[in-house]
Amino acid sequence: MCRPARAAGLGLLVCALLSGARAEVYRWTDAAGREHYAGELSQVPPAKRAAAQQAAGQETPSRLQTFETQPARRAQRRPASRQGVLRIPYEQHGNAILVHARLNDRVTAPFFVDTGAADVVVPAAVASQAGVAVEAGTPRETYATANGLVRQAVVHFDAVELGGARVEGVRGSVSESLPVGLLGTSFFNHFTLQIDPAARMLTLIPNPSMHGGANQTQWSERFRALHERQRRLEAFLADGMLLDESRARELEGSREEVLAELDALEREADRAEVPAAWRE
Repeated sequence: MCRPARAAGLGLLVCALLSGARAEVYRWTDAAGREHYAGELSQVPPAKRAAAQQAAGQETPSRLQTFETQPARRAQRRPASRQGVLRIPYEQHGNAILVHARLNDRVTAPFFVDTGAADVVVPAAVASQAGVAVEAGTPRETYATANGLVRQAVVHFDAVELGGARVEGVRGSVSESLPVGLLGTSFFNHFTLQIDPAARMLTLIPNPSMHGGANQTQWSERFRALHERQRRLEAFLADGMLLDESRARELEGSREEVLAELDALEREADRAEVPAAWRE
């Protein structure tokens, strides 16, 4: 699991699985040509075990992260799927849940379900295939993982789709180290999620009270925190008699940073169609 370091209550099951047990990832292809993953050799069909075991010993992160791509098609913008109850089968990978999600109508890739992750975390190769470019000016945030703190690029996906459940304008981050992505709450917060381990089935019930993976309280708190920082900085700057030139330049720079963060938050809220009342 990977989520911003500022968040509390880190659950490290998935990151521990990926970082500490990569050799235990077994992959095989069934008669229909579909790829499957398992965390234990006993979960692989007997006829496929020898090949899966041999491949597991040869895997590298780039080979483990397999995906299929198709040319981009421009889909009509639509909000998160909000009609009906969606049932989506999943694969059990040790103690983790593996699904296949589609990004930007271009690439389908495996993801571990991680409701402790704040974002949809995508391996760099998958992000590139989805048409998401990470550049020098791309914002970055610090995330806590099983291997310590890492800085990752923060991006937004035009669309993330899982078994008919589609969400547009999804916040994500790009990992240079994870071989398999994490499907986090920036996607799942649009739904009420139920897990049936006996049937290996996810049930997604649309949640119309969410915008961009957050509710009114969460959006309001983000805006309120930035506005409060802006107010304090401007109060200090207004009382210029108490500031020397160096301190004044420092505070002015901090105010410009806050204004840039507010501008970015407004753009994110626009993409998520967040009501104006939630931005106060």
